[in-house]
Amino acid sequence: MKTRHLLPLVAVGGALLLSSCSQTGPLPTFGKAISPEWITADFDGQPGDEFIATSNLQDVVFNARGEIIGWYIKSYAGTPYLKKRADGTFDFSTLKDQKGIVNMVAGRKALAVQAEGTLDPAADAQVTAPTGLTTDVTANRQDAVFRYEQGGVTVTKTVTLHPRNFKVDLKTEVTGGPDRVNILFPGLGKADNPRVQALAQNAPQPAAVQGSGTLVVENIRYAALQENPSQVAHALIIQPQTTASASAAAPGNEPAAPINATLTGGAQGLISASVPASSNLEIYGGKNELIHLYQSGYTTLPGLFQPNFFGQISLLIVKLMEQLYKVIGNWGLVLVVLTVLLRAVMWPLMQAQGRTTARMQVMQPKIKEIQDKYKDRKDADSQRAMQTEMAQLYRDYNFNPAGCFSTFIPFPVLIALWSTIRNFEFDSGFLWLPDLAIPDPLYLLAVVYLIVNIGQLYVMTRKNPDMFRQQAFIYLIFLYFALTFPAGVTIYIILSTLIGIGQQILINKQVEKETATIGQKVEKAPTRPAGKSKPGKTIDAPKK
Repeated sequence: MKTRHLLPLVAVGGALLLSSCSQTGPLPTFGKAISPEWITADFDGQPGDEFIATSNLQDVVFNARGEIIGWYIKSYAGTPYLKKRADGTFDFSTLKDQKGIVNMVAGRKALAVQAEGTLDPAADAQVTAPTGLTTDVTANRQDAVFRYEQGGVTVTKTVTLHPRNFKVDLKTEVTGGPDRVNILFPGLGKADNPRVQALAQNAPQPAAVQGSGTLVVENIRYAALQENPSQVAHALIIQPQTTASASAAAPGNEPAAPINATLTGGAQGLISASVPASSNLEIYGGKNELIHLYQSGYTTLPGLFQPNFFGQISLLIVKLMEQLYKVIGNWGLVLVVLTVLLRAVMWPLMQAQGRTTARMQVMQPKIKEIQDKYKDRKDADSQRAMQTEMAQLYRDYNFNPAGCFSTFIPFPVLIALWSTIRNFEFDSGFLWLPDLAIPDPLYLLAVVYLIVNIGQLYVMTRKNPDMFRQQAFIYLIFLYFALTFPAGVTIYIILSTLIGIGQQILINKQVEKETATIGQKVEKAPTRPAGKSKPGKTIDAPKK
């Protein structure tokens, strides 16, 4: 495969990979990290205000009862969907009018409390203004307490969101009413037929709804609505908790009263959780993607997520990152060390590919000579002669065209690494970067990214200026992606590219030294037969 064909192929494939070609919705807005906060405003145009918890990962809209009427997960972390006007009011048109942004509850209400004869989410209720609308960034929490009364029954919901992940803690207290109530969890927005399943305590595998049917699973460990896994897929997972801080992920850690789930499949996918009057639930509402689920502690639950080949590599990478963090204590430095380690592991493979690239560049002038020699001769004999000369040139330079394919050998690791860093929540900044999980607000990394990639292209095409000019424009396209990459991803790419440039320079020098005498003329020492002398003869140097 010729380099001029390989580079565009890699560039186009990389562009599709890095931009998530299936991505829908608005392109990210560049800017600073979003400071998590509560916003009180009229969101739905109906009487009364709504209460919006905004963060880098999501915007969640509550009504006065503590029911979620808008649950917007951000495909690009840090994208500000909510725009504040000069007069202090907010513009919600991006969320309401942009078809690409998915509302996970799809016009319905999550966390609605229902009990036959007493509590009806569709009926009027006496609400009081929520209290405790607080944000503690250090503790990674946004808290609110919602309270309302209906038919003599009082419902109190204490909601805690976690801005740096997709978890929500829900504590519900129902007084003056039945011993058990239902809490509704609809979803998943655009999904016509999400996977709806629940795992009972001590059951080996979850039970799932078939089609648009209904299924009751008693004493659950979890219940879930899930789209097919991808970068833009969503999941809603609920787990019982014995206390507000206890986890029900492990078998045997059951709540005092069992929580049952009624599952409804089809376009109106729904989980109705039957809970005691006093209950604690942990809710995950976010991306149905391996790294986020792993960091939230859900990958150990049977049947919830089955990693593919790339996912298995991603898990190894993220566990290595966690071990490095225990030693280093800084995520930015972890990325630096991780980059060096991975480049060291892949050094032999990159060495083979680099030598192929270097030999191709050394051969370029001679290849052009042969091509120019036969460019106007299209008959079969001339074409065979050109192929023969090209084959001899390859033998002279010990060049194997199949070596170009070694470029693709490290791809599984690189793809898994990209996915891991892109989705990992670092919970911290580095140098001038406020958060490694969002783009650089000063654009400095994007500029450095462009410079090092142009430098790499120059090193790879230094003997072919035409190819350099042909390929350079591709990196102007990549510049846009660099503006949208999470800062942690860009740091990895920059460091990896710099190491690759150094490696290629070393290889270029080695190959040029090895091929320096190929095709040169040398004088053979004259021989002197008895009685007369003979002029010297010029021969080609031996081929390497």
